[in-house]
Amino acid sequence: MGKEITYKPKTQLALNVLFGIGNASNIIQEKTNTYVKSTGLTAAQFAIINILGHDGSMKISQIYSKMLIKSGNRTMILDSLEDKGFVKRVFSKNDRREIIIELTPSGQKFFTENAEAYGSFVEKTVSPLLQSEQKELVAMLKKLG
Repeated sequence: MGKEITYKPKTQLALNVLFGIGNASNIIQEKTNTYVKSTGLTAAQFAIINILGHDGSMKISQIYSKMLIKSGNRTMILDSLEDKGFVKRVFSKNDRREIIIELTPSGQKFFTENAEAYGSFVEKTVSPLLQSEQKELVAMLKKLG
């Protein structure tokens, strides 16, 4: 068995915060992944559609800078969304080297049909916290981030 370590109270509190955030994040991520799978998309595909649905067409680099999910296979994710008919690549009118990603009518329909249900799911997921606690948590996490 490992050696028992006793931390200073301040250090132990910091460790408890870290473990608490990590555990909560893992549980929420697991629930979210289950929800997203029910839509037939991967988490990365779902994130891209949500970003484009909320913010409109944008460059590939802008999409990935907004994503909470980091991925090395960006081209494959966009290819799969294109194959499903949800996004299309358009050359920028200002710079032909830039490619803009935009939702197709099918992609917009998917976003519209799923946005409210996803919002309700997220609301239910964080509902153990009062709204005042949710606001406080957001403020605290911004300080850490």
